Amino acid sequence: MQTIKNFLKKKYNLSNYQIAQLAFLCKSFISEISKIIIMGIIFYNHLSLYFFALLIMLVLRCSTGGIHFYTYIGCLTTSLIFLWSGIVWLPNITFPLNIKLLLILLCILICYYIGPICSKYRPPHSNKFIQKRKLIITFFIFLFSIALYIMPESSYLNVGFWIIILHSLQLIIAKFFRKEPS
Repeated sequence: MQTIKNFLKKKYNLSNYQIAQLAFLCKSFISEISKIIIMGIIFYNHLSLYFFALLIMLVLRCSTGGIHFYTYIGCLTTSLIFLWSGIVWLPNITFPLNIKLLLILLCILICYYIGPICSKYRPPHSNKFIQKRKLIITFFIFLFSIALYIMPESSYLNVGFWIIILHSLQLIIAKFFRKEPS
């Protein structure tokens, strides 16, 4: 590892701080990819639903953030429980379409008014950034609700519905436990 750091210093004239940032980026990338692979193995029998759920989660988490676990095992375990609930367990619970759409509307409001919640290690977002994220998530969930209305029996949209519900619930929890600056 030190050889790589020395190479980067000499070849690209990077500072120790820049090298530390690159190391963090690489470590984060490897960590996330390994979690995706591990969960992909676990969800092998539901692989297409798993990837669809990941896609929905990606948009939700990038737009509104949420609860953060600062250890690999904590994040992996929570993600597994979250995805297992959204892919395997909760889709067995059915609601009439009008109730689903009402719940999705509630999720739009929750995500809009609570999000984004970022990691404690990130600097606060600007108001412009926050407003942009709120509009993105509102538009995304609205489009999802239209798709759900058109194809209410789709197993993919049923999984997406539960992922949005779970995400909104974890946003409420994150907001409740987050310590606001005085």
